[in-house]
Amino acid sequence: MPRGIPTHPSIRTFTVVLALMATSCEDASDSGARPGEEAAEPQIRDSAGIRIVENVRPADGSRLGWRISPEPVISIGTVEGGEDFQLYRVDDALKLQDGRIVVANGGSHQLLVFDSNGNYLTAWGQLGEGPGDFGGAYGSDGLGPPQLFWIEPWRGDSLAICHGTLTGGSHLLALWDDQGSHGRTVNLARGDVVSHCRDVVERAGIVASHQLTSSYPDPESPFEKGLRRSVQEFLIVEADGTPRASLGHHPGAEVFWNWGESLMESLIDGSSYLLMDPPFRKGLHWSAWGQHAIVAPTDSYEIRAYREDGGLARIVRRDHGARRPTQADLHDYRAGRASPNAPSNLVAALDALPLPESFPAFSAIEVDLLGNLWVREYNLPEDGDRALWTVFDPEGVVMGFVETPPGLIIYEIGEDYILGKWEDELRVEYVQLWGLDRAG
Repeated sequence: MPRGIPTHPSIRTFTVVLALMATSCEDASDSGARPGEEAAEPQIRDSAGIRIVENVRPADGSRLGWRISPEPVISIGTVEGGEDFQLYRVDDALKLQDGRIVVANGGSHQLLVFDSNGNYLTAWGQLGEGPGDFGGAYGSDGLGPPQLFWIEPWRGDSLAICHGTLTGGSHLLALWDDQGSHGRTVNLARGDVVSHCRDVVERAGIVASHQLTSSYPDPESPFEKGLRRSVQEFLIVEADGTPRASLGHHPGAEVFWNWGESLMESLIDGSSYLLMDPPFRKGLHWSAWGQHAIVAPTDSYEIRAYREDGGLARIVRRDHGARRPTQADLHDYRAGRASPNAPSNLVAALDALPLPESFPAFSAIEVDLLGNLWVREYNLPEDGDRALWTVFDPEGVVMGFVETPPGLIIYEIGEDYILGKWEDELRVEYVQLWGLDRAG
């Protein structure tokens, strides 16, 4: 067994059998093909230079014939041991061409490097603001959870690392080679505009965003309590931070603000409350898809891919039977958040939550190294911790469902592996590499 693989019993043995199978009929509200029926062909058309792909949902219970290893091939991290394996606030990871694994470890503000068997080799960078240093946490900026930095391949064998500053900004892009030498750091801020780097497109352009309107209240201006969403402009920027093209304006993730009669008085007396993750909230996901950049709100099952000049290149849709949460769903959420000793402002906020019109259409987007698009199904209350993905080919045509190990936060999907983070019941973090066999 490679060094670093946990031996504690909490690692769940998880065999994903992705064989095509038939099950009972789907819910009548679902427009996908019925089990045993041949799925309808996707409808593909061009409209004003935009390729539009309309897909039918795969049948319930069906799976691609791919297989994921029954347990991790490599697992980095341990409950006890040296600091090298005490992973904390891992934000990203990738596998280099020679098999080494690089982990963006937010807790130490470093890139930790491991060999192809999971053995610790070295650490790159440190907390600071000098050349080759990494800064502080991003903060959520209304788009998602706090994140220190991510890491992506750059031109040749180089790496692009996006990270924050000690003063709370989040607009630095550092370029390193794959031997741990820092090349340069680019500040993406332009005047009063602070751009957040998000991803890297194939030709080494940078996907970035900046906030146009905030989801946070300003006591000096009119502001309604309740569900709020920021408005973000996404851009393609050059390697030196110069804006190349706008990808349009998009809504951020929902937050929920609650207060009494007066916002100002509630801020002073502490009776206001901000829920950063209201139940069943709509959000926004983005990714690089080859030479295109994806920006996709979860309000509907529609993935939009933009060219590097900002033009819309492709729209990918899939049948999706939108379902509205019930009062019982909302009650269960409130019960899970409100402990007997919960503060009164939290209880008041939970009581004021509205019932959303629908569940989000999906919950995550990944693009594998072969150019396939993976879109994770949103988990309904009855789904538990299931991780079910619809896989689309590089043209946006549905290939089928794939189920990945529950609890695994996926960072990279290679030709024959899946790399991500998993936490045990003690919240100890592990970076794991699972085998992926696409031969089925």
